[in-house]
Amino acid sequence: MGILREIQAAVSGHGHGCTCESCGEAYWDRERRVDMTLVWRCVASCVLYIAALATARLPAVSTILCVAVILTAGYDVLIRAAASCVRELRFDETLLMSLVAVLSVVIGEGREGAAVMLLFRLGQIVQGGVIARVRAGIDSVMEDRPEDVRTILSDIRAAAGRKSAAEEFISHFTRIYTPAVLGISLLIAVISPLFFHTTVTQGIHRALVLLVIACPCAAVISVPLAYYAGAGGALRQGVLFHDAGVMEDVTRVTGVVIDKKAALEGTGLRVVSVKSGRMEADVFLRIAAHACAYSGEAMAECIKSAYQGTIYIELIQSFEEDPGRGIAVQVEGVDILLGTEEFMREHGVDPGEDVLPEACVYLSIDGKYTGRIVFGNVARENAAATVSALSWDRDRLVALVSEDTAAATEKFARSVGIGQYYSDCGPEEKTGVVRDLKSRQLRRGKLLYLGSAETDPDCFCEADVAASLNGGTSNAAIREADVAVMDGAPFGIITALEAAKSTRTIVRQNILFVLAFTLVILAVDMFGLCPLWLAVLADVGVALAAILNAARGLLIRPAQPPKN
Repeated sequence: MGILREIQAAVSGHGHGCTCESCGEAYWDRERRVDMTLVWRCVASCVLYIAALATARLPAVSTILCVAVILTAGYDVLIRAAASCVRELRFDETLLMSLVAVLSVVIGEGREGAAVMLLFRLGQIVQGGVIARVRAGIDSVMEDRPEDVRTILSDIRAAAGRKSAAEEFISHFTRIYTPAVLGISLLIAVISPLFFHTTVTQGIHRALVLLVIACPCAAVISVPLAYYAGAGGALRQGVLFHDAGVMEDVTRVTGVVIDKKAALEGTGLRVVSVKSGRMEADVFLRIAAHACAYSGEAMAECIKSAYQGTIYIELIQSFEEDPGRGIAVQVEGVDILLGTEEFMREHGVDPGEDVLPEACVYLSIDGKYTGRIVFGNVARENAAATVSALSWDRDRLVALVSEDTAAATEKFARSVGIGQYYSDCGPEEKTGVVRDLKSRQLRRGKLLYLGSAETDPDCFCEADVAASLNGGTSNAAIREADVAVMDGAPFGIITALEAAKSTRTIVRQNILFVLAFTLVILAVDMFGLCPLWLAVLADVGVALAAILNAARGLLIRPAQPPKN
């Protein structure tokens, strides 16, 4: 029944090598995270291989046992290799290993062929266990999220996401690479006896070693796994990447447009400027703080917080408040008014040219206009540190877009350290800024828009990378954003940048490591010093090393803002 099932699986494209849920349930032990059927087959194959070694003086018996090892451990590999050639004309690692095992028996190296298949399957078991543990780690991260968020994450995970450039390269490369390796191996098998004075068997042996070493499975497995692990590690730190292509784009970000209200603006107010033509700013602020000593209004609390000095309640002789408009108070016999422009004019005080459209209050002493206090929005915690980290790369443009007036936008931009800003921006103006910066100021690289999917959907569509800071409270942020910071902290976008860069580094390390090791083994093979079993062991070892390195993506740590 097992062979029949494998034939059916190979024809349908499903089986041990398939990652769909139905095949996973059928073949994998969820608790042990390993294919137990394959484990027992490998155990039986090991017993048969020991018997083949013990009967080495009986060539016919030993060869039969070696064939039994190959069939027991890898009958499904042989079936899938044949099916992939017939059904899809696709040449992959199963075909390479099948050819090596079968041809080794043909040239009288049955024990090496059996060792090739046995080591290949043992390597697959170990690789599968490591990959399953990485996926389990990512699943555990998802389980820690609220139910509605987990549903959305599952939808994104199940969708066919955009691949990274590295994944696309590996995918296209292997389509050309594997047939090319087959051709080169055939050429070596023919040329070696003709020009290098080797026997036909030695020539075929060297060609088979090339097939094993050139097997692309290490890169094919480790590169997607690196992005998968990197995305899981980022999610563990509260950052969701929509797919591997987004992670690749984030590493190439050279411009960031930040929406003030959605990303950097806090919920409170602060005093941004004090202006008086009659006294020093600190004296003016002290008088204003005493005038609003008994008020609980937001602006009054801001004034008292900005003053930070002692307020002498005993000096206040009378206090009247018109909520939301102003205060009339007497301090040591001096009449003081503090309030809006309308409130001041109702009491016969004209602020004159000091009137501003921003949030501000005006003050008069004994009926004479004295000055004004201008308020601005409080920046969110670590907003300035976030901007500083984004601007650390001198080649990266950081711009602010805001619906506020020019004066208010300028003050806020200066408070968080942004030099380029755009004020009076509605949705259309914001989209125009994003489009203009992409076409005129960014000669290369990608532009990231940090804002809200709900209020600025056009900006999200126009930007190369759309990022949101309200991923923990908005389902739209998770579905529509390329990058969603779940806890809403501005510095989370720095974690996203560092996670993407770390993942790219791991991918590059794996590709370079696999290529370098392959070249070393090929150089050894040129002198006929590499047996087939060592080539397989080296290939499995390289794949495991690349997989373990890829799993480091789960260990991504959150970026930390500098301590004050």
